[in-house]
Amino acid sequence: MTDVIICGYGIIGKRVAHALRHHRISYTAVDTRDTVFEEDTMHIHGDATSEDILKKAGIEEAKTIVASTDDDITNAFITLLARALNKDITILASVEDVENIDKLDKAGADYVFSMAKVGRFIAKNAIEPFVAEFLDMVNLMEGVEIMPIEISENSKLTNKTIKKAKILRNTGANIIAIRRGKDTIYSPSEEEVILPNDILLAIGNAEQVRGLFNLAEPEKSIEITQ
Repeated sequence: MTDVIICGYGIIGKRVAHALRHHRISYTAVDTRDTVFEEDTMHIHGDATSEDILKKAGIEEAKTIVASTDDDITNAFITLLARALNKDITILASVEDVENIDKLDKAGADYVFSMAKVGRFIAKNAIEPFVAEFLDMVNLMEGVEIMPIEISENSKLTNKTIKKAKILRNTGANIIAIRRGKDTIYSPSEEEVILPNDILLAIGNAEQVRGLFNLAEPEKSIEITQ
């Protein structure tokens, strides 16, 4: 099983792949061009807008897909197809024309970034979310916040699964990773049990991430200002 599918192996795709290799996260790259892939890169020469190609790349079990071709319409189509084939997959899509951001959102992308920012976001931060520079993303993308939430023994979330805690339903925030001691759990499943001293990495808008903090630690609640 591959963890990440990279659709479009241009400048952005290669930077993503480099970061994934560094962190030993499996990936499959898909590109239609006569692209030169590194020897250790699992790759497919094909059209990522093809259902057969995405299935061959492992779309049905992959955790994340990155739509990073140089064409916004293609990225939108990849997004639509990926969501249809795997409703739980996290979709990261890049755009060249910022006016197309809403179209990618409506297509089903979880996060949409302009080409000027997507490389820095994914390659430097998304794969290693607990380094200090990752928190710089709070100001990198308009309307998106990242918050690490440490779980105390008395937290309302302690010893509950993500599913039972109803985090997404109650707050709208997503848990993209859990830091547990020296280990990091990326894209945790809904059956993952939240333990005391875990650090949850939550992503969402300001209201959503603060809502999750208040759900986890109501005695330390943060006031949400409009």
